[in-house]
Formats: sequence, structure tokens, C-alpha cells
Amino acid sequence: MIPFLRFARDYLARYWHWYLGGVLALLATNWLSVSIPVFLAEGIDALGQPDGRDVILRSALVVGAMGLVLILVRTASRLLFFTPGRLVEAQVKHDLFEKLIRHQPAFLDRWPTGDLISRVSSDVNMLRLLGGFTALGVANTVIAIAMTSTQMARLDPVLAAWVVLPLLVGFLVTLVFVRQFRALMQQMQEQAGELSDHILSSYQGAPTIHAFRAEAAFQQGFRQRNEAYLRTMLKRANLGVTIGPVLSFASSFNVFILLFVGGPRAIRGEITVGELVAFTTLVAYLTGPLRGMSFIISLVKQAQASLERIEAIMLVPVDRPDLPDPTPVPDHPPALSVRGLSFAYPDAPDHVVLRDVSFDLPAGATLGILGSTGAGKTTLLRVLSRLYNPPRGTVFVEGVDLLDLDLDDWRRRMAMVPQRAFLFSERVRDNVLLGAPDDGRLERVLELAQLEVDMAALPHGVETVVGEAGLTLSGGQRQRVALARGLVRENTVLVLDDVLSAVDHATEQALIAAIRSGRRPTTIIVANRISALQHADLVLVLEGGTIVDRGTHDDLVARPGLYRDTWQRQSETTE
Repeated sequence: MIPFLRFARDYLARYWHWYLGGVLALLATNWLSVSIPVFLAEGIDALGQPDGRDVILRSALVVGAMGLVLILVRTASRLLFFTPGRLVEAQVKHDLFEKLIRHQPAFLDRWPTGDLISRVSSDVNMLRLLGGFTALGVANTVIAIAMTSTQMARLDPVLAAWVVLPLLVGFLVTLVFVRQFRALMQQMQEQAGELSDHILSSYQGAPTIHAFRAEAAFQQGFRQRNEAYLRTMLKRANLGVTIGPVLSFASSFNVFILLFVGGPRAIRGEITVGELVAFTTLVAYLTGPLRGMSFIISLVKQAQASLERIEAIMLVPVDRPDLPDPTPVPDHPPALSVRGLSFAYPDAPDHVVLRDVSFDLPAGATLGILGSTGAGKTTLLRVLSRLYNPPRGTVFVEGVDLLDLDLDDWRRRMAMVPQRAFLFSERVRDNVLLGAPDDGRLERVLELAQLEVDMAALPHGVETVVGEAGLTLSGGQRQRVALARGLVRENTVLVLDDVLSAVDHATEQALIAAIRSGRRPTTIIVANRISALQHADLVLVLEGGTIVDRGTHDDLVARPGLYRDTWQRQSETTE
């Protein structure tokens, strides 16, 4: 119940005026619906009476007028309830997307992409139904039962008690079956997330699947997940089929009660024939809300499971140790200091990736990092950029602990170009600027990134849509577009994670010269080519997450080690 209360407080309460109008419309709808049988009874009882013609005509006109008003207020009740549901859906999607964007990679690593998509789409849709259709159904059922029961009691309390008893029994039996709905719905939504993740990864990896003729294996994986989802869905459907007839039977049984109990009472004159007809009409009207009750209950259980899945994301606070009083980031290239940094990823705490890493980088200097695959180079950059938070007291910026710096400000000051550049399915212009204004800087960074000739060769230049993940560009072009993205904003810290691996030597040297021109930020370059590290003020050599050597290029080539061996091999290859 607590998730429902939080949801009502945070989202539904802001539209209380819509719901108030909807409840008033439902009150009018149900009042008209239970009042029409009373006038119908008057008209029937007036048959055969001397002045019955006038009564019948008046009853017919009243019933007709009430029917027209009933159409209007019923339509108004739908609009007043469904509109908040749509508004709630839009707001929840906005809040959920904003929360996901602000979460650190450590949080997002715990969730498969397909599962997140399932939560943002199908689970949020269930909340729309909860705020709209389900709220309407619950309010309408409660009001209908209350008004119909009251009207029946006014006509004949004895017959009303007989009619309500089967409905109460049917409702209690329904509650027993409904208890199983929640577990089934939660299982269905988890299986839907697994199925979505499998489909998404299969689409993204279609070229690999085709290249290795692995279609059968992925089809088998899809079949297994799909069949598991189907079995759970059928269990839920069977449960719904069981619940529905219970209330339908209770409603139908009331017709028998009306004939068995009400017929003799009408013959004895204890009630009139018109009142018996009114009872029959009221029972028929009550049958609709009661039959829909099973569907409403199933929606409530589905929404409960969806609400729990969404709250699993929404209620987790963003990992921001710098709040609530963050330290501003210097507006000039800062000095960096790392002291005894050891780090393991949150999902593998026993696997230490970095061990006792220490170094000092003066303001505006360039740090080069060399190491074999798995040495921890990318992890070090992720920690310095605070994609993953380092242990407190290990990384300092101008003497201030990195965890105390304003994270938003730190990322505004830093430009990080990752090893695997991700390009959005947008124009080249949009991929470079990422929302930054084009005040002439686009042309400048394209020149710095050696992309002018490449852009001229594209069909529409910088207006060319690059396709998903930059599919239409070569590896070198993707890296240089990502580099241009990193250079387009004024930055005080520049981090390059092996972004020159897919370009030729001449382009590499031109890029290095462009990076070093103008205002020089504090720069960190990871590279497997010694030529990209020769200009660095300090070079670290990583092995197994540990610094095994350090110094300038001249220092490192003068003594045996991984750096000199790599330099010799690359020199021989170049020659």
C-alpha cells in the first residue's frame, strides 16, 4: 500500500481538481442511473389507472431527459479521469528518464538495457491505466454499489438484503484468486524485460550473428524466453477467466432471487410490480461494474508490480558524495594528484583493477599512459573523470578531494573522449555540438580534428545523418568526430582514451599538434603508439593495475622495460 500512497502523493494529488470533477460527474451519472428505474416503476404502476396516461407521459419524458443528461455526464467523467492518467504518464516518463540520465554508470551496469526499456514503456503505461482507467473503475464501482444498494434499500430492505448477499460472497471468493495476481504479474514483467534485452542485443549484434552463422542459437534463446513469458501469461489469463465468471454468476443468480423471493412478495402486494421491475433494472445496472471488478482488480495488481519496478529506480538516490555543499571547480587547468589509489568495480569487489597508483601532474601538463590490454588504463580515466567514484582521500584536484568537487561543474570543465566513440543516429553537426551553440566553433574543431576533407566527401556534409552508432563512418572518422566533440567546448582537463588508434601516422601528428596548440588544458592521453606519447611531460607504464615505470619519453627509452620494447618494435615497423 505504501507505493500506492507515494504515487498518489507525488503524481495523482497534483491533479486533484480533475479527479474531483470526475467524481462529481460519476455521482451524477450513478444518481441518474439509479433514479431512472424509479420513474420507470411509476410509469409501470400507473398502467390501468384512471389518470395513468399523464403519469406515464411524465415518466417517459423524465426518463428521456435523464438519459440525455446521463450521456453527457458519463462522457465528462471519462474525460476528467483519463486526462490525468495521460498527464501522469508523461510526467513519470520525464522523471524516470531524467533519473536514469543522472545515475552513475555503476548503477546502470546493474540493469540490462532491455529491462530498463521495459520499465520505461510497459510499466509506465500501467501507471497511466492506474491514474486513469483504473481510478475511474474503482470510483465508479464504489459509487455504483453505494447508490444502487441505497436505492434498493429504499424500495424494499428485505429484497435488497437478498440481492446483496450473493454479490458479497462472489466478491470474497474473487479476493482469494486475486492474491495470486501480483506474483504472476511481477514474473511476467521480469520475463518481458529479459525478452526485450535479448531482442535488443540481437538487433545490435546482427552483423556478428550473420558473420558466425549463429542465427539458430539466438533463435533458440528467443524461443526459450518467449515460451516462458507465454506460459506465465497464460497462467494469468486462466486466473482472470476464473475470476470473471464468479462475479457474473453472482449477478445472474440475483435474477433468480428476484423471481424466487420478489415474485411472491409482488403477488402478496408487499411490493408493486413496478418496484420489482425497478429492482430488476438496478440489478442489471449493477452487473456491469461488478463484472468489470475482476478486470479492475487485475489492473491494480499489475500496476502494483509496475510501481515496485519503477520505484526500484526512482527511489535510489544518485551517487553524489559532493552534495549538499559541493566545492567549485577551478576555472583554470588544474593540478592533479593521485595518492595510493586502489579500485575495484562495484559489481566485482574482489577483483582489484588498480593497485596503489600514485602520481602528480602539474597544471597544464600532459600525462601519457601506456600499458597492455587489461592493465587498468581505461579504469584510471573513468575514476579521474568520476564516472566511478574513487575511494575518499586518493584523488585530489588542486588539493581538494575529487569527491568534494561539484560533479556537474567537473564534467563541464572536462572533455573526455572514450576509447569506443559512441555516435548518436543524428547529423554530424549534432554529434559534435551536443547542444552547444554553433558560433563558428564547429568549423574550427572540424579543422583541428582533421575532418574537413571527410565532411566534404559525405553526401550532405555536416548535415549527414551518421546512422546508429555512426554506422556510415569509418573507425577513424568516428574517433575524430568524437575528438571534435571533446574539443568543441572550452575545457580545463582533456582526457583521451586511445582515440588515435584508427588514424594514420600523419593524421595522428596533426591531431597532436592541434591539441597542443592554443590554451593548453591539463591533458591525459592513453595510447598504444609511442609517437602519441613522446611529447608528454610524464608517462606512466601500467601492468596489472600497478605502475611499473614512469618518466619522460627519453627516460623510458633509456632503460629496459615495456616502454622501450614497445618503442623499438614500433620503430622497426615504421622503418
